[in-house]
Amino acid sequence: MTTTHKRAYEEFVEVETRTVEGRNRVTFGSLLEGATRVRLSKSSSGEILVQPLVEIPTQELWLYQNREALKAVRTGLQAAAEGRVSELNLDEL
Repeated sequence: MTTTHKRAYEEFVEVETRTVEGRNRVTFGSLLEGATRVRLSKSSSGEILVQPLVEIPTQELWLYQNREALKAVRTGLQAAAEGRVSELNLDEL
């Protein structure tokens, strides 16, 4: 199955030049730090776009599909990072 990705113009900056090995392989090293997979797209002019991806466990996918829940989690994480926390007595619930 072929998927076409239309992207708004983005400026790309050359960061390195790498050698293609004998078996048509290229290593990316720290350029893909944190990624577990990549999406490869090829333009009609032969340019190849490598998009780093991360995998999300199925049981966590719902959070990324629910914008309100994701916003609430991000708000809570930001509040915690800023020290805006309070104790909760579970016996009072």
